[in-house]
Formats: sequence, C-alpha cells, structure tokens
Amino acid sequence: MATLSRRRISRIVGTSCVAATIALSGVGAATAAPPADRAATSPQDPTPPPTPEPPSEPPGTPQPPDTPPPQQNTEPPDTPPPSDPSEPPDSPPPSDPDRTGEPEKPGELKKDVQDGLAHAPHEVRQKVEKALTQMLDLIDDPDTPPAERKAYTSILKGITATLDTLGDPDTPPEDRAAYTKIMKAMSEAVTLTQEQPASGSQEAKPSRTPVVLGLLAASGDALVALQDPGTTPPDPKDRKKIQQIVAEACEAARTIQDPDASAEEKQKAEKVLARRAAVFKNAQYLDLMKEIKQYKARAACVDTVENRTRQAGWADGSLWGLSDPACAASVAAGARQEDSQWHALMACVLRNPFSTCVGHVPGG
Repeated sequence: MATLSRRRISRIVGTSCVAATIALSGVGAATAAPPADRAATSPQDPTPPPTPEPPSEPPGTPQPPDTPPPQQNTEPPDTPPPSDPSEPPDSPPPSDPDRTGEPEKPGELKKDVQDGLAHAPHEVRQKVEKALTQMLDLIDDPDTPPAERKAYTSILKGITATLDTLGDPDTPPEDRAAYTKIMKAMSEAVTLTQEQPASGSQEAKPSRTPVVLGLLAASGDALVALQDPGTTPPDPKDRKKIQQIVAEACEAARTIQDPDASAEEKQKAEKVLARRAAVFKNAQYLDLMKEIKQYKARAACVDTVENRTRQAGWADGSLWGLSDPACAASVAAGARQEDSQWHALMACVLRNPFSTCVGHVPGG
C-alpha cells in the first residue's frame, strides 16, 4: 500500500509539473502576444488584414474566364467535317497496292514461289518462272518505287495462290483450265512490263505501265480471294464469271504491251483498261454505294464492295462484294424496300447467284 501511494504521488507530482509548465508557457505566449497585436494594429486603418485577401481574388477570377473562351471558340471549327462522310465518295478508294500489297519478308516470298513452281502446269511453267523471278528481283531492289513494289507483291501472291490450287488434285478440270489460261496471260504481261520497246517504237508507252500494273495487281488480289474458302464465291456460276473477268483483264494487260498485236486487238484491250480505271466514277456504282449506306451498311460491307469492285470491276465485282456475309443485313433491308428501284437487285442477290442479277441493276 505504501508503495502504491508513493507511485500515485509521483504521478500526481509529474502531472502537476507538466500542467504547470503548459500554464506557464501559455501565460508567456499570452503576455508576448499583446505587443505583436499592438504592433499589427498600430497602423491607422484597423482593417489591413482583410485587404490582402481581395487582391488575391481579383487577379485569379478575371483570368480563368478570359482563357477558356478562346479555347472553346477554336474547337468548333474542327468538328463540322463529320457531315461529309455521309455523301458518296467522289474519288476512288485507295488503289490495290495500298490495301493488299502488304510488306512481306523476301525469304517468305521466295519460299512461296518455290512451292508454287512445283505445281505450275508444264505448258506455262517456263513463263511463270520467268515472271516470278523478275518480280522477286524487283521487290528486293531498293530502287523500285514503293507503289510498284506493292503491285508486284500482289501479283506474285495471286500467282502463287493459284499455283497451289492447280497443284490440288481435287481442283475441277474447268477451274484448272481457266487458271492455266490466266497464269499464261498474267506472266506474259508482267514480263512485257520489263522489256524495253524497240528504238523508235511507240507501241509501249511508259505512261501506260502504272495502269497496266494496277490492273494486274487488282487481278492478283482477285485470284487470292478466289482461292480463299472464306471469300471465294460458293456458287460455280459466280466463280466462273470472276475467272472470266480476271482472264479478260490479264489478256488486256498483255495485249496492250504486245508489239505484235493488231490495232483491233489493242483497241479492244484499251477499252478494258479504260473501263476498269474509271470504275469508281461509274454512276451506277456510286448509286449502289449510296443505297447501301442508307441501310446503315457496316464499314466491313462498304470496304468489301469497294475491294471486289476494284478486283473485278462493275457490275459483277460489286455484286460479288454485295453477296458477302458482311453485307447480309443491308441486302436484306434493301430487299424489303419494295418501293426502291434497287429492290429487285437486292432480292436477287439475297436468293440467287450474284452473276445472274446484273440484269436487275437500275438503268442497266
């Protein structure tokens, strides 16, 4: 008990000492404060403390409202353009090399060529091998313009994909004959683009080479799509029609460069090149694109129609794209619009091979 009382006493004494110290410090502060207050209030005006606050407010408040308005005024002019995409395109979409001439490692291309040549038909193997070798050299050449490199890449991919199909024992005889004809014309056309015209000859015009390459590249992309199970037309009639269009394009590209072709043959080939080069300015094509966009066509649908039109022309190429699953909803919506002039075409594409629907094109 004595011990406990001593501890309590010591705690009480300690506590009282601390309290005393605090009290003394408080007193010291209280006594020291008045002189400071007196020194602060000694000026004549008793309201200087509020005055420092107003100056901080005025400079802050006028500046914020002045700065945002100019930012808001500069933004609106950047937003109006979205209204333009709703209109049909006045210019053709990117050319074939820009979309499908994807860069690929030279080693992979060479392997594709080697594998493809093993399947090349005997009657065209020499010509195909020459064309593929030339294109590989041009693709590897750093001096080859990028657009030409992409075009040759598309052509090379089209040839190698088709050679794989020719090497498939299950390929139908009619497809084998059609692709062999295409390989011959395409290979000769590629080789002719690299041959120099005879001195004084005006048969081969350098200005025509980009047009020829563009048509051959589009045909190469069409061949790739024809060999792909996901994009090839499921109906044999449609597949045969696209094969005929690709064969016609390759033959035109060959004939226009052939110094031995007759004037009549060259004139026919020139018409094919001109028609395909102006395909995106075709009024019926533009009307079709406007029509499917009214049905909220997906971007994939619009892109597919544009790609197939570039690869196979109007109108079969466009209808090939329209028959793609990406356009199924838009075609179904168009088939329900009985008061539309495109109703018969949409209904036909929905139910029949697209190659049988060209007669339903309005104004055709």
